[in-house]
Amino acid sequence: MPVAASNHASADTSQQVLADSANLDPKCRPGANFDLTKWQLQLPIADSRGNVLQVPPSQLSPGSNPCANGYQDPNRAYFFTESGDGAMVMKAPGNPELTGCTKFAESSHCRTEFGEVNPSSWKTANAVNRLTVTLLAVAGGNTCIGQVFQAAPNPNKPLCELYYYSNGSLFLGVAQAAKGGNQKLFNVGFAAFGSKFTYELSYEKGQLGFALNGGKRQLMQTYFSTPNAFFKAGNYNQDRTATTASIHVFGIDVVHGVTAGGLGESGELDGVDL
Repeated sequence: MPVAASNHASADTSQQVLADSANLDPKCRPGANFDLTKWQLQLPIADSRGNVLQVPPSQLSPGSNPCANGYQDPNRAYFFTESGDGAMVMKAPGNPELTGCTKFAESSHCRTEFGEVNPSSWKTANAVNRLTVTLLAVAGGNTCIGQVFQAAPNPNKPLCELYYYSNGSLFLGVAQAAKGGNQKLFNVGFAAFGSKFTYELSYEKGQLGFALNGGKRQLMQTYFSTPNAFFKAGNYNQDRTATTASIHVFGIDVVHGVTAGGLGESGELDGVDL
């Protein structure tokens, strides 16, 4: 049985994210409450050329007064600060054929989602590559809230996608071929819809992992070599109806390359073909 970082490694990261969430300022734009210097935002609205609007980190968290100058959706429709608790609201429309939202040509769905750009990719053999997000869902039936995405020389496709359903189920869909599709679904946990929870996605020492609320990291089966990857996080709405999915983010953190903590026992899950 392979080994992975111990429960303590997952718990330490999630506790830091939870601590940070207590300091959110509802009067500030998201780039002042969160470190968005590592991310590019992809929105379900069109830019001047009709493509998906993408907002670089320099606009999300500008060096000069990000509280007032950081990017926020002008109409407060898809990306903005929640006025009550300071959470980062990320909304994504449902079925593009029904809603008219703007999507990537190779995708069937719309998103309000971050893609990692600093760094633009990392070695999956690194000692540590971890994404930790604290959120709650407000609306939606099925949305993807996190991804490990393949980077060159592999195809521009997800290695895995973390799906969250309105019944509280969390499933990790792991691609069985680098070209994408034919995912195997793994039931990785439960979080009551509307309640706050923390997930951790990791791909380190060549091993894909998942942890929920600081629990033991579950090691996931993979089916092909992925030497380089990057993280995505947010709201990638999978619903086939016109329903808008809405999540509130209270913490988002990425760690790469540092020496891992202790090692402990881990378990592998059985999946089902999708």
